[in-house]
Amino acid sequence: MQFNIINIPKLKSTNSYAQELIESGDLHEGDVISTQYQKNGRGQGDNFWESEHGSNLLVSIILEPSMVPAQRQFVLTQIVSLALVDLIKEYILTEEVKIKWPNDIYVNKNKIAGILFQNFVKGNHIEFSIAGIGINVNQKKYYSEAPNPISIIHHSNSPTNLKVLLDKLLDKIGFNYETYRLKENFEELKSKYVINLYRYNEWATYSDGNNPFQGKIFDIDEFGRLEVMMKSGEEKKFMFKEIEFVE
Repeated sequence: MQFNIINIPKLKSTNSYAQELIESGDLHEGDVISTQYQKNGRGQGDNFWESEHGSNLLVSIILEPSMVPAQRQFVLTQIVSLALVDLIKEYILTEEVKIKWPNDIYVNKNKIAGILFQNFVKGNHIEFSIAGIGINVNQKKYYSEAPNPISIIHHSNSPTNLKVLLDKLLDKIGFNYETYRLKENFEELKSKYVINLYRYNEWATYSDGNNPFQGKIFDIDEFGRLEVMMKSGEEKKFMFKEIEFVE
């Protein structure tokens, strides 16, 4: 997979800019929107992504995943999440790097990266997908109300070169993406994603929005819903925002 990096020093949001270009017909698979600062960085839902100017990796990658049926679009989250885990493990060698379902990357109990997908569905398949990615890299202090941000620099002795980091990230995403395109290895991909989940196979406290409960993550289904074993032995499935991780 070939990537074409389009660097714009300042944007409101890389995902919003990418969407505008897609709608005007000016972007294609492999195009990467990169910026040093985004004013209105977005996370899942209404969440805000804080990023100091020039300190972190902020990109949106355009995909045309025609091989992915619309009902299995969570495959794309798995492809990118696993690439991020592999990447961050190269820079943080001594700590646990995991995926907090559905699409945050954690070092121990701290968030270091996040993904925001926007999928454009046509018929039964995805015509375009925007993978917005933010990685906390060289920022040392955070001022928003986000409870647990952390950066690569907190675990390294020197700043990380953002261009080198981006090149490595694109290599890993490209490899996972092309492997899936050729093999459609859905079960293998899902298995790798599940065993890399934060709190996988551990009893922990969660909330369904009303009451806390003890549960153990054991799988996801084909739609990306989180499967949790309750203390009673009952198995439940949760969509995004239906379950909260209680720390």
